[in-house]
Amino acid sequence: MKMILTFWVLCWGLLTAGEPLKVGNFTFKPGDGWVLGERSPMVKAALHHGEKGGPLLKFYHFGQGQGGGVEANLKRWEGQFQNGEAKVTSKELVFGDQKATVVAMTGTYLVGPMMARDKKPTPDYLLLGAILPHPSGDVFLKMTGPEADLDKVKGDFEKLVASAFPKEE
Repeated sequence: MKMILTFWVLCWGLLTAGEPLKVGNFTFKPGDGWVLGERSPMVKAALHHGEKGGPLLKFYHFGQGQGGGVEANLKRWEGQFQNGEAKVTSKELVFGDQKATVVAMTGTYLVGPMMARDKKPTPDYLLLGAILPHPSGDVFLKMTGPEADLDKVKGDFEKLVASAFPKEE
């Protein structure tokens, strides 16, 4: 029975990976290569890249006036690297009147549960993040993993962010 349930869950993830994901005021349209991951009360949506167990992208939305905004989150994400030191590449994308900040941070990432004191310093890690500000509450996308793995995902990550902004015809 357990095997049947596991098989069903995996198939469901593969079948629904291309379905639009609504997070806050944005609807993302994952393309090929994304597989649904597990949600939680804090994680509004999750996608693995490539396969279940592949790099995990988490979507967050805390509601109007919550979550800290662009600068506070960039600073917090940078603080998740050893000594708060990360090489940061940031760019602002503009879609009509909507902006999105996309960031890549590399360095020695402190791996472990959010509130854990003893996190494992892991060199050569990459954080891909995006922040989509909106009056109804910002949406945050965050993906971490070995730099060699996530370097391959950057293009798909940016396409996924852009998918939340339909082109006007």
